[in-house]
Parts: sequence; C-alpha cells; structure tokens
Amino acid sequence: MRLLSEAALRRVLTPELAVDSSARAFIALSRNAILVPTRSEIQRPDGEGVVFAMPGFLPGRVFGLKLIATRGAASTALVLILDSETLAPLGLLSADFLTDWRTAGGIAAATRLLARPDAAVHVVFGAGRLAGPCARLVAHVRPIARTLIIGRTAARAEALAATLRAEGLAAEAATDPALVAQADIVTTVTNASDPVFPGAALRPGAHVNLGGAFRPDTREADDTLAARGLFWCDSLDACLARAGDLVQPLASGALDRARVLGEIGAALDGSLRGRQATAEITVFKSLGNAAQDICLAEDALALPGLAAPSFDPKGVSLEP
Repeated sequence: MRLLSEAALRRVLTPELAVDSSARAFIALSRNAILVPTRSEIQRPDGEGVVFAMPGFLPGRVFGLKLIATRGAASTALVLILDSETLAPLGLLSADFLTDWRTAGGIAAATRLLARPDAAVHVVFGAGRLAGPCARLVAHVRPIARTLIIGRTAARAEALAATLRAEGLAAEAATDPALVAQADIVTTVTNASDPVFPGAALRPGAHVNLGGAFRPDTREADDTLAARGLFWCDSLDACLARAGDLVQPLASGALDRARVLGEIGAALDGSLRGRQATAEITVFKSLGNAAQDICLAEDALALPGLAAPSFDPKGVSLEP
C-alpha cells in the first residue's frame, strides 16, 4: 500500500489532472457508474466543526473512503483506496491539498463547460484555502485577464491577491460585492450563512460557481439569482436535499424547479444541455462529492512518478 503525503501530492497534481479527473467523476456519477451514498455527517456538539464520512465504489476498479474533519478553520482529510475485487489496500492519501484541488477542479470543469469562451473577469468571494485554487484553475480553463478577491478581511484578500500576482495572475483585492456587475465568472467559496452578493447586479451571460454553503440553512446566492439563473448540480439528489442555495428558494417559490436542469456530469457527456445562449446566466452548485476524491486519488496513485513496482498489502511504503 502507498502512503502519499501532502508534499507528494503537491508535486504531482497538475491543473489538467484536477480538472479532467473531476469531469470524469461527474460523468461517472451521472451515469451511475460509481456508487456514492449520501455522506454521513456528525456536527461537533460545540458547533465548531463537522466530521464527514464519504464512501464510493467504482465496480471493477476501486472502493474509496474519504474522512474529513473540521474544527474552526482547521481541517484534516484522508482518502483510503482499495482494489474493488481483491480488496487489497492500494493507497492511503493525505487529502487536505487533494480536497482543495478536487473542489477547484470540479468548479473549473463546470466553468470550462458553462462559462462563455471569452470570459475574462473573475470575481472570487472568499480569501480562504479554496479561493486560491479556484482562481488558479478557473484561469487555466478561461482567458482570465482580471481576478478580484473579495474577502471578509481586507488584509487576507490582499495577501491572496499578492500571492496570485507573484504567480502571474492579474489579481487585486476588493471590498464591494456590487463589483459582480463587472464579472464574467463569479465563484463563491465562503463560510457565509447568507447571500454574499446582489444577484440583480449580475450582467447577462455571467457564469456563477457556488462552492461554499453546504447545509440547508446556509446559502451564498440570493433569491434574485435564483430567479435569473439556470442551475446545474454536482449531485442532483444531494443538492436538492442539502444545498441551501437550492432548498431555500425552492421552498419559498423564488426558484422554479424547472430551472434546476440536472447534473453537470450529464451536461459534460452531452446527454443534458449546457449553455445555449450568450445571455444566459448559468449557475453550478458544488457540494463536493466522494466521486471526485476517489477518481483523483485513483489517478494520483497511477501516475508514473508515484507508481510502485509492487506492494505488500500488509506493508506501507512512505512517499516523502
């Protein structure tokens, strides 16, 4: 069995792999080619965090289980991969960076399909750990000429913008949510419980990625966006049950169920439509799915630079 560290994964996970692996995971999910039950969730009694258990099964290939625990801003994640036939353990991967990269990869895969090809201005809400990966991977799939980082703390937003500028992205910190009026692409990766920008300010043709709120009582988008947008989900059943960005406006009537078109995987494989008109406002709701973790972990274990010539199921090989 391979034990892959954060350092090893940072060395080998490329933007192409992150985006393509998430696209593969979404397609498998929509085709029922991977079995992913609803994740188990335990809220900490002190309200400071949550523990998720996220299993998935690719018949004839692998079984995977992701565990992720959060407390405040801290998190720890692991992914275990087994051979689906022999049950031999193939790998145990530290998954903090993998989680960030698969989340951003999924958002970029949806953006690659739904955003206008000429989209050049990207507004990111949030300056935490997911904001940087999302800015980088969206810029990998669209010709982004300007990235605006809007965070709760101006210093953190400016620090992230400076890091992105040092990497070659034209990034700047901002404070006014109404700047979404300039956006071709909006990505939200916040801990907010209430909407973070005015949906009325979005111009026709914008694409929105909602990647933060993951409980029915939290949301990042307002009722105006719910009424204007067309929605695709990573997992339709999960989003209809757990995503406040859908649950709340559907319950109030602000969102017509017919505007929730289905899963992004079905659009990626051509069985569901994507963007059909330049003026459409397209919205991707990402809750995160174990299919993404399992596919990316499987892909990482198969990379030439990490592949072991042989392994002992009872032993552990440490990749520094």
